[in-house]
Amino acid sequence: MQVAGLSAAESPLIRLKVGISQDTLAELRAQGEQAHPDGETSLPAPAPTAQSDERPAAGDAAARSHQPTLTLLDGQEVSNAVAAANPQPSSEAGNLQTLVAAPIGERPDATLSEECFKSDNVDSGIGRIHNRFTYCARVGIEAEYWSIDNKGVPIEKEGTTKAKLELFAQGDDQERRARVFAQVKKDSVDYDWGPIDNIFVAPNVPLSLLGNCVQDSDVCHATRGSYTMPWVTWDNNPDWAYWDIYNHEQVSEGRDKISYNQWTVEFFTDNQEYKTFQRGRTPARMLRCDSAKYFNLGKAKYPKACVFSEVIPHLTYTLGPTSTNHAVAEHIDAAQNRPNTTYPLLAAPGVPWPRDKSIPGKYIAGNPDAPGLHRITKALHPKEYKANKDNKDGACFKTGPERHKYLDTGLPTRPPKGEQCDEYPFASSLEGAGNPRPDFSVKSIPATDNRVAGGELRKYYVDDRILAWDASLPRPYQTNDRFYVHIK
Repeated sequence: MQVAGLSAAESPLIRLKVGISQDTLAELRAQGEQAHPDGETSLPAPAPTAQSDERPAAGDAAARSHQPTLTLLDGQEVSNAVAAANPQPSSEAGNLQTLVAAPIGERPDATLSEECFKSDNVDSGIGRIHNRFTYCARVGIEAEYWSIDNKGVPIEKEGTTKAKLELFAQGDDQERRARVFAQVKKDSVDYDWGPIDNIFVAPNVPLSLLGNCVQDSDVCHATRGSYTMPWVTWDNNPDWAYWDIYNHEQVSEGRDKISYNQWTVEFFTDNQEYKTFQRGRTPARMLRCDSAKYFNLGKAKYPKACVFSEVIPHLTYTLGPTSTNHAVAEHIDAAQNRPNTTYPLLAAPGVPWPRDKSIPGKYIAGNPDAPGLHRITKALHPKEYKANKDNKDGACFKTGPERHKYLDTGLPTRPPKGEQCDEYPFASSLEGAGNPRPDFSVKSIPATDNRVAGGELRKYYVDDRILAWDASLPRPYQTNDRFYVHIK
């Protein structure tokens, strides 16, 4: 399936082509000469205008043309392909930053914006998915301007204007929307029209930005209109244009009403004096939205959300004496990389093993198809949760209905006072100890480390909006959320 926005490793220059009537060119030159009779080479930037609240139906139609509605499998496959082609570098903390969605205002969140735009990959590929609720990118744009006759036919190329366009987007954790911000990077505009027109014409040509949802209006829609200002104003304007991209619950699948859509920002110069032959559009980026009712931290609830899905979700635990979850990290590291050294054994001591253990969930950058983990909850998956607990108790304590499996293969001794039995994969995963293929590990570790790591896991599910397993989804192992654990 061909879907817009499957980007390459490096971001190309995005182009638009515009025609200018000869009367308009003459008027701009005359205005410039009148305003600067002494040939002064600097122009004061006009004051910024207000962004339009009126949504142009024509702009929506142009952006949506011939774009397919995305099934869950489409959305996940495209997201995985982009994530594989564009591995996101880890932050200084060793993990994609996780954070319950920051409050959304009329400007980007200052802290997240600063962190995101200083990352190495913000200028290339898909930009930076800083976390599943935060995205930024810086892309090159180029506008080519031609003089046109009274029939609108291009006659002669007049000049080219280049700039850097900055994009910032925040997913919401209360509604099925994301807010997309855009501005021209300060002092990035460069004119190539010739020495006179660089002063009197090019800076005063208007540029419009417009955020759009790519799919049809039954799937999603965008709010607010275009933001139009002269290039010279964009080049010195600290304000951001913004649009809200809403995903519609009516076109969704599964228990959690999941749906994918894409968004883009287009740019153009279009009115009676100008004719846009080719609009520029940033590469379409993917959103995944849901209405899952089981996300909360304490009393705070997060009933609906949209996240940026073109990334491999993973939780990081850190090795080392200063880490508060070191013992858990050490356990998971052994389970992922040296599984045959872990309990339970696959056969009693002295008996040949039928095979090697293979424990899933290891994060591998650029490989979204590695064997991962799927979240379950006590309320939605009581049978699986009980099976995980029963098998863990058997392997750790030789108690419970599954103890007969582990009399000779489980932990040799019970955890002493002050320690607890840690299990991996987690009790809250479909791949836990109760999985029919018994590839799991248990280990006695300090209770403090176990409690800290457990709290971090519960918070991670909310921070990265990891949906719980839904067996009713089409091709459930492909369309359900898969996540990983990275040991730093």
